[in-house]
Amino acid sequence: MSEKQKTVCFFNTNKAWGGGEKWHMTTAKELERRGYKSIVVAHQYSQLRDKAIKERLNVYSFRIGNLSFLNPIKILTIAIFLKVKKVDAIILNLPADLKLAGIAAKIAGVKKIIYRRGMPHPLSNTWLNRFLFLRILTDVVVNSEEIGRNLKNGNEDWFPAEKMTLIYNGVDLTKTYDKEKKLYHKKGDEVVIGNAGRLTEQKGQKYLVEVAEILKKEGMNFIILIAGEGELHQSLQKLIDEKGLKDHVKLLGHVDDMAGFMNSLDVFVFPSLFEGSANTLIEALSFEISTIAFNVSSNPEVIQDNIDGKLFDLGETSQIAEHILNKSYTHTKVSQTFKEKFDSQKNYNQLINLLSKNIF
Repeated sequence: MSEKQKTVCFFNTNKAWGGGEKWHMTTAKELERRGYKSIVVAHQYSQLRDKAIKERLNVYSFRIGNLSFLNPIKILTIAIFLKVKKVDAIILNLPADLKLAGIAAKIAGVKKIIYRRGMPHPLSNTWLNRFLFLRILTDVVVNSEEIGRNLKNGNEDWFPAEKMTLIYNGVDLTKTYDKEKKLYHKKGDEVVIGNAGRLTEQKGQKYLVEVAEILKKEGMNFIILIAGEGELHQSLQKLIDEKGLKDHVKLLGHVDDMAGFMNSLDVFVFPSLFEGSANTLIEALSFEISTIAFNVSSNPEVIQDNIDGKLFDLGETSQIAEHILNKSYTHTKVSQTFKEKFDSQKNYNQLINLLSKNIF
């Protein structure tokens, strides 16, 4: 470290809590531990703000919308804030954050302006995106190869691929858990199936209901535990009740003790339709739980099929059910490939190298 303590601003105004928000908070904490000064800018009513305050991080809030970048007063307000706080690097999350705070950071003379892309959506070839990616950003961080491909596809004639760095999400592989501590205790030969994630269309929990229908029809003794909250809670519960599955599928809501949850499972099923880099998949594999997912998006970068877990084609609930019925799943050891990709300490080092390049 140089004589002056470096200040990194984590700018994430998403109201909902998800993988991106978790990454911003845990990374801010880790950089503080390593001697940096972290600032978190979060939505006034977000879980990120609440959790960051509990972690005693420096937290600030601004009202930001998708068109805030058209308001010169808002741009100037953010620029003055970054200047006063002597921010050396800013890491942006949402497209709205990029458009407003990215431009403000450029005006404020912030040396590193980094956009962390966490979802595999295509990048539109617009004049604004060309301006932001070519003139404003110093770096683009992606957490899967899939995201990088979607950014470049169709934009090969202008996208600054040299600015892009792949840094996977990670888990602390040195952390140990009491494997005897469980959130749920199975009854007899019951097979305990788990899932964790926001209750949204993207996460595909409806496919778990389809799996449960098949398992029940085949007479299997099983339970599916779903951890998470979201806008589909009521409709999912209604579907579970209509199918006569209330004894087999349980919506647990928010779960704080994820270690106890993971320790309770025989198999983890992740029917998400698309992912940037799924934290829940990475965490399940780190607990050495047999894991099943659809062969879509970035999932093949996380799961090595038939090594770390099993991948099935999108929507193939009958094959997933058959896999569970035959008890083809086994708990697996963390592979060397997994360690190389998803060791959080290695990945933090990557980020620090990026922050230090040409600047720090």
